[in-house]
Amino acid sequence: MFNSFLRTGLALLALIAFLSMPSHAQQPATPEDVARGFYSWYLHQLSQENTNPLKQKTTALKYLTPQLYANAPRLSRRMDADIFICAQDWDTGWEKNFTISTPQIKNSSATETVTLPSGETDKIKIDLTLIKTASGWRINKVACAN
Repeated sequence: MFNSFLRTGLALLALIAFLSMPSHAQQPATPEDVARGFYSWYLHQLSQENTNPLKQKTTALKYLTPQLYANAPRLSRRMDADIFICAQDWDTGWEKNFTISTPQIKNSSATETVTLPSGETDKIKIDLTLIKTASGWRINKVACAN
């Protein structure tokens, strides 16, 4: 009887310890997680023929700073291309084939490069700058790499 009680008590303690452990979803997102999440979402929207994914403001602000979100339409008009893909048109193959470099983190800023395949040998490279905000890492700047 005592062994049964002891086993039940230990099982209960193990369960409580397991349930109190933070899950992966609760871990703060890294700059790479944010960039990958944004481009997965953004390129999927383009593949679904949604030519303006940023109309989904709540989703966009999970990845972008409010400043970049507000300035993106003006920056795209000035560049005469989508600032997030450095092109006027997109390739549906990008959704499954983009890559993200390892972030270079310095204090509350990080930089990384997104690469989109373009044709057999060409690649489109987009440099990202992320900053750590009260809400976590957010993309604050995008620039077409040379």
